Amino acid sequence: YTAGDASPGARCPVSRKAPGHTDRAWRFSSAVLPVQFLQFTGVPQNNSTVHLAWLIITEKEIAHFEIERSTNNTAYSKVGEVSKRVALNINQGFSYNDDISTVLSEVIYYRLKVVGKLGEIKYSNILVVRKSTNKQPITVMPNPARDYVSVRLYSDKETDATIRLIDASGRIVLQQKQKIVKGNNTLQLNELYKFSGGNYMLQITINNETTTHKLVLSK
Repeated sequence: YTAGDASPGARCPVSRKAPGHTDRAWRFSSAVLPVQFLQFTGVPQNNSTVHLAWLIITEKEIAHFEIERSTNNTAYSKVGEVSKRVALNINQGFSYNDDISTVLSEVIYYRLKVVGKLGEIKYSNILVVRKSTNKQPITVMPNPARDYVSVRLYSDKETDATIRLIDASGRIVLQQKQKIVKGNNTLQLNELYKFSGGNYMLQITINNETTTHKLVLSK
C-alpha cells in the first residue's frame, strides 16, 4: 500500500501480526552498537598495501568487521572483512591489509563497519591515508615523554592544526589548536607531567586529515 494508491474515502489496510510475533528483528538492525574505537590507524607499505589496525572495547557481542574504502569520501565500498571472536569489556586489537596496488588516487579514505550478533551496526570515524610522497613524515619526540612532546610536520599551506591527547579509555584529556605555516613546522605540547603515566594516542588533524600516533608518558 502506498499513499498514492488510496482513493477518497478508502481505508488503509491494517496489518495483523500472528500471536507471538515481535518487531525485534528490524529494531535491532537499526540499533547502534555500543562500541568504543580507542584507535584506528592506517600505514601505507610501498604504495601496494595499507596496514589497517584498530583497538576497540565493546559491551555487546560482535559478529564481524567490514572494511570500507573510498577515494572521494562520498561513495564507500566494502573491500574486506574480519571475523574473529571479540571478548566483552576489554581492549582488543585487530588488523587488516588492504591491497591498493590498483588504486590510482593519492588519498584514500577508510571507515570500519562493526556488525553485532543481533544486527546492530556502528561506523568508525573516517581515516585518511595518503600514499607515500617525498614529504617529511610527522614525527613525535621524545617518546616516551615526561614533561613535553614536540610534533614535527609538513603542510602544503598555511592553516590550523588540532592536536588531541587521548587516554587508554578513549577520553580526550588535552586538545590544542595551533596555526601552522606552509612548509615544515614544530608544535609542542607542554606540562604533560599533569597526566598519569601510561599509553596515550596523539591525534593530529590538518585540513580534515587525521593521523594517530602512540605516545607513552612516563613518570
